[in-house]
Amino acid sequence: MRVVPYTPEHADEMRAVCLEQAGEEARASESQEAFTLLMYCDAYLELGVAYMLLDDEDIARGYVLAAEDAHAWRCAFEGYRRRIVGLGPDFERQAAVELDFYEGVADLYPAHLHIDIAEEFTGKGGGRRLMEALLAHLRADGVRGVVFGVESANDRAVGFYRHMGFEKLGNYDDGAGTTFCMDLTR
Repeated sequence: MRVVPYTPEHADEMRAVCLEQAGEEARASESQEAFTLLMYCDAYLELGVAYMLLDDEDIARGYVLAAEDAHAWRCAFEGYRRRIVGLGPDFERQAAVELDFYEGVADLYPAHLHIDIAEEFTGKGGGRRLMEALLAHLRADGVRGVVFGVESANDRAVGFYRHMGFEKLGNYDDGAGTTFCMDLTR
């Protein structure tokens, strides 16, 4: 396995990892699947920073995606937001809540990220290598901090993030989610 910057020929593989790791709910309907891809994958592949975890056959089995500046992201994301609005008011609200959160903490943590790895490739050091590549990139670009959310019940992921040096910022969704952050100036 190796970590490399994203290239467009791997877009379908990245999208497949996104949907696989998002779970059954993300595939429950065409609208839910479209929202998941628009909100958590496609926009980052086009507008953000992306690193891929490639297997020995050069197939993307994981990724870390990031927006470096939440304020600029909201403007750049507008085309995706309009497509999400077309999916229905619940999707529009969910997108707005997330975008508002990122902007609300952007002074300290302007970047936000998403990381996913196909289950059979977890626990082999790929997640650490993906995070290290992204964090090095963000630091090199002078980004002050990064934030993201995870399901609170995902003990393995929570332990991984703590081990990587991320700190708990808070909870959301009545405690179902935990927000982690890292000050990149230290």
